[in-house]
Amino acid sequence: MKFRFLNKTIENRRFDYQPMHYDERKEWLNQKREVYRKIENNELSPDDRRDVLRDNLRKEYGRAEFRKGQQRTSNIRILILIALIVGLGYFIFNGIDEVDVIVKKLW
Repeated sequence: MKFRFLNKTIENRRFDYQPMHYDERKEWLNQKREVYRKIENNELSPDDRRDVLRDNLRKEYGRAEFRKGQQRTSNIRILILIALIVGLGYFIFNGIDEVDVIVKKLW
């Protein structure tokens, strides 16, 4: 009688795994090429036209949100610059002597 379970060594398991790389931009470009090829050959169905329009509107909406954020930060910078200019103008027209008084009050 063999007691194989007592003498069994642990072996490494081998897997046949091939890693895949997904390039979203490349797939998007291939889809765009296919759509433009269909447009040139007049093979675009009404459903495909609707999908193309929907995708374009979705992308423009995303760009609009990005522009809104950029415009908001730009407006904040402009307001800060205006406040600095008004503050400097106040000190220039009222004299620099008051700057020491205000700085001492702040500290």
